[in-house]
Amino acid sequence: MSKKFGILAYPAGHSLSPAMHNAAFKKLGIDASYEFFETPPEKLEEFIQRVRTEHIDGLSISIPHKEKIIPLLDEVTDAAQEIGAVNTVFWRDKKLVGDNTDWLGFSKSFDNSIENKKVVVLGGGGAARAIIYALLKNNCEVSVITREAWEFEGLQKDFGERIKNYDFIQNLDNYSPEILVNSTPLGMKGKFEEMSFVDPVWFESHQALVFDIVYSPRETKLVQDAKAAGCETIEGLQMLVNQAVAQFEKFTNQKIEVEMMWSAAIAELEK
Repeated sequence: MSKKFGILAYPAGHSLSPAMHNAAFKKLGIDASYEFFETPPEKLEEFIQRVRTEHIDGLSISIPHKEKIIPLLDEVTDAAQEIGAVNTVFWRDKKLVGDNTDWLGFSKSFDNSIENKKVVVLGGGGAARAIIYALLKNNCEVSVITREAWEFEGLQKDFGERIKNYDFIQNLDNYSPEILVNSTPLGMKGKFEEMSFVDPVWFESHQALVFDIVYSPRETKLVQDAKAAGCETIEGLQMLVNQAVAQFEKFTNQKIEVEMMWSAAIAELEK
């Protein structure tokens, strides 16, 4: 029987996940399909019931469901529990299990070690949580800028005093990070495309490696500003592809080449 997988998000139509996973299924000759499951927050519980009834085999979880889905699952892995967010759901021993591969996707996007680095993370959502988890595993000094006080309070409740914070209104000049990570939607294609949390002037006196997890467009305003100032940058597509590779292995217990997923993602982006 053909297996069924999909991306659970709202909205979901912009996702590159179907293109990547369907290409991987085809490459390995797996009888499976991967589709869009666009589901508003108020319908989340109803959809998870559908997953159980129809036995949908696996899900990628994206905004805004990464945290809210946790109580609806039978189990979550230790990593997902500590992160406080799930981006991967699959069946194990007749139980619906939540896991997180975002932190792996982030970690594997760097060419060099990030151990003991000073890092500023912009944002406090599900993706930020996975990034913070990865950074703390590498003994980084992590500071977080959140748009809302409650977001940071939630992070500190889960990660404790290992993370620091300064109000998002304050100037970034208060810190000199070696790595700056944007985990917010600012820069994303559409209404946020021309926006960035970072004033281009900041780059005149700071040389940081800039990692923007937004992947459409591939070069966000933040990345363009950083490159213009001579900063090294990492594009969001790296994290997206790397987490998808790890996710595919959870779904199928089979390995897929990163290059194959990368090619599928690029082809879909260029459509």
